[in-house]
Amino acid sequence: MAGRSWRKPMALTRVLLACGIVGAVFFLAMDVVASFWLYPGYDYTAQQVSELSAIGAPSRDFWMTMGIPYAALSFAFALGVWRAGAGRRRITATAVLLALFAFNSLVWGWVAPMHMRGAAFSGTDAMHIVLTVVAVALMALFMIVGGSAFGRGFRLFSMLTLAAMLVAGGVVGTQIPAIAQGLPTPWMGLVERISVYAPSLWITVLAFMLLRETAPDWPAKSRTVNA
Repeated sequence: MAGRSWRKPMALTRVLLACGIVGAVFFLAMDVVASFWLYPGYDYTAQQVSELSAIGAPSRDFWMTMGIPYAALSFAFALGVWRAGAGRRRITATAVLLALFAFNSLVWGWVAPMHMRGAAFSGTDAMHIVLTVVAVALMALFMIVGGSAFGRGFRLFSMLTLAAMLVAGGVVGTQIPAIAQGLPTPWMGLVERISVYAPSLWITVLAFMLLRETAPDWPAKSRTVNA
């Protein structure tokens, strides 16, 4: 009976954790479909991901609609991390940060959409930058806190992933005036996608680690301690 009672909640937890992996793939699919099929003239190597949801962009309706199931997957993953944490402070704190990041991502395009290149800079563009800073802060925090909950290997991976995200994001930040003026930004799209997909990769690795930890045959003594 004890084994059966353990398996049922763990089965739900594992489904929720798998949503992190599904969400990462789903976001990649959103990016590819919107970039190559729904936005004529969009340059994947030179334009931001945010431009796919910009006011007036032909891909905006698709992006905003698909953003809802993506947010649902992100919230589900955060809940899975919370359940897998089982009271371990660093993991539950990571779950809270992931949920806040999911909420920020959901409202981003609705309350703070950017305008297409060359349009006049407005209040929503300023708010878009503010929410970008919030998103970066949340991503940095969940990688730092989550990375500290596991062993040396995952901590190193977390720090390298965070460094890649921050460096790429910093490079993109230097191009904001050019974007506002509608000027060319060669290679910026690829650089920005490093900062976008680095956290997705981190989430995927965390999901696999917690899925392994919550497997029925995973020894209890091997589970994360002091987390």
